[in-house]
Amino acid sequence: MLQTEHDDIEKMKRGLSWIDLKESLNVDGCPICSTMLRSIDKYFKFLLYEYALDASVHKKMLASSGMCNTHSSLLKEAEAKLKSDGLNIAVLYETILKKEIKLLAIIEEKKLNERKDYFLGKTGPRDLILYKKEILSELIDKGLCPGCMHQKESESYCTHEMLRVSKDTEFRVKFEHDKVLLCRRHFLFLINEVEDKGTLDYFINTQKIKIDRLNTQLSGFIEKHDYRLKCGMTEEEKISWNKALEYFGSKKNIDRDGYNDLFGQ
Repeated sequence: MLQTEHDDIEKMKRGLSWIDLKESLNVDGCPICSTMLRSIDKYFKFLLYEYALDASVHKKMLASSGMCNTHSSLLKEAEAKLKSDGLNIAVLYETILKKEIKLLAIIEEKKLNERKDYFLGKTGPRDLILYKKEILSELIDKGLCPGCMHQKESESYCTHEMLRVSKDTEFRVKFEHDKVLLCRRHFLFLINEVEDKGTLDYFINTQKIKIDRLNTQLSGFIEKHDYRLKCGMTEEEKISWNKALEYFGSKKNIDRDGYNDLFGQ
């Protein structure tokens, strides 16, 4: 490792990003997923407590018509953790509801004008497909869910911090532990972002070892459901089905629309 790389790692390890990454490396499963989930939780609490009246927040919410399904649920959980009766969410969504009323009024006005023109003989009957397209063009969201936007930023930041410290011995000891396994999506994104072959090879080789181990554990879990063998099932085998599920699907509440694009997508 070059001295400049060593100095960069040592500087990072004195900061909050290393503390955050270490916390994720002590949790079962994908450390990037874990970091993202903590980040979105903090973001929503801060948004609700400090920025429910902020104009820039309302602008984003208007563009996306609020949060997506996943982040609506997380926003509701964050409101409950603040022991609020729902006032903060009500303030955010009142603005969106007013916009929705205006959009529906515009559509209704267009419909009335078309009926009037048709009655006066100015136009013929409208093509249904074109009519639906006009309506949808007014209603379709113009922006991305703010929760998904934050998720993208968090995913990128965490991945690059992991790459920065990837040659550190302490990081590698923690990362290579059996309980840590990058989900497939974040393994692909890390490969997408890596900038040197040595680091690329390290993560691919480590992932292969972990996936081979998981496959052995999963096979053992299945085989030992034979009543003659079940008593010999290890703890790792008992949870292998859940690890396989998280590997391909990521952790709960990581929304697919909040992933960053990969090369070639």
